[in-house]
Amino acid sequence: MNSIKNNKAIYLLLILLAFGCKSNSQQKVDKAINENEITWHPGIMDALAQAKKENKLLFVECYSPTCPYCQALEPFFKAPEVAIKYNSNFISYKMDVTKEGERKFLDDRSVWLPSFPMFLFFDGDGKLVHQAGADPTVESINGNADLALDPDKRASSYASRFAKGERNIDFLSNYAAYGRVTLDTMATLNAANELFKIYPKDKLGTEESWKILKKSVNDIDNGFSKYWFDHVKEAAAFEAKEGHPGNENNIFGGIIQSSIYSSRGKAYDVAKLQTVKEYMKKAGAGEYAESVTWELEVKANIRENQPAKALAIGEKTVSKFKGNGSAIVYITRVFIDSFKDNSYIPSAKKWLAEAATSINQDNVKAEYFYELARVHQKAGDTAEAKTNAQSALTLANKIGSKNTKFQELLNSLN
Repeated sequence: MNSIKNNKAIYLLLILLAFGCKSNSQQKVDKAINENEITWHPGIMDALAQAKKENKLLFVECYSPTCPYCQALEPFFKAPEVAIKYNSNFISYKMDVTKEGERKFLDDRSVWLPSFPMFLFFDGDGKLVHQAGADPTVESINGNADLALDPDKRASSYASRFAKGERNIDFLSNYAAYGRVTLDTMATLNAANELFKIYPKDKLGTEESWKILKKSVNDIDNGFSKYWFDHVKEAAAFEAKEGHPGNENNIFGGIIQSSIYSSRGKAYDVAKLQTVKEYMKKAGAGEYAESVTWELEVKANIRENQPAKALAIGEKTVSKFKGNGSAIVYITRVFIDSFKDNSYIPSAKKWLAEAATSINQDNVKAEYFYELARVHQKAGDTAEAKTNAQSALTLANKIGSKNTKFQELLNSLN
């Protein structure tokens, strides 16, 4: 009987000790939370490992030291309510995007930063689950945290919510922005187009509309783009008001680049490319328009059975790049790859002859002889083509370059 009583006493003691240890442990955790500022970990991979270990999200604040808006956030990272929220729920890392190598973590995960500051939240496996901009207020910063912690509201839920038919201005704007950050072009296009459909057209000239364009649009065909490319002065006034005079040109330039360097841009016809050049002029980059669009225009004219116009663009572009042998070799390659007949061959031979005088590096010489061989092959001069192809292969082997295409060309001539 005494043994049973003793066993019960020991069992009760163990339970009390367990609760006591748990209580003490909890008190230690509470005391360990820094309530004065967000605790920033020194290394992002270590921070990710710790987040996985503690079953928390990794919070990454992406900023630039020269960004005034980023600096405006700094005092709020030291607000007790922010510090408690973030130190309790996240492992945090502060990423200076101007430092060499810092963006590798993002590049490895196909995460792009269109603007700063940017709040990114990753799960323990390094998958982005939420993204947001932030205003210098406790409400905005902690609001981002609350959304990231809610699987039904965080950015990773946007696609399913969109598919189910959710449509409102804030949601569509956020979804389009998330698509830009995750390089999901179709998500951005679809969300931004739906957003324009429901946006009140009498508000297109407002600062809200301009902010939506900056945050959510990456295509010149979107309704917001069409409106603002016709109202550059008003956009400039909004940027000046925010303390970023001239930034409107960066915004417009980004939209143009996203459009022309995409699968959509490759299919632009001649008329659409003229619109692109007009937009570039409005955005203050008119002097660079032809240098940017020449290749697309050449291919568009070839598709539209205007070979003479394509050759005229080629002549003009070669003239612009006079003395740049590497550029002229590339221009010639575009014509070899794109032209439907051999009417370009006299021009191509002339261009390559001009290029030869300004080529000194062996790697560029290899490319020069390669394209020269292809031109002679197209012209039916097999002997000359073989000679040039062999020269290209010899140079490629000399510098240790990958020689597959050079060898394949030579083999095709035997």
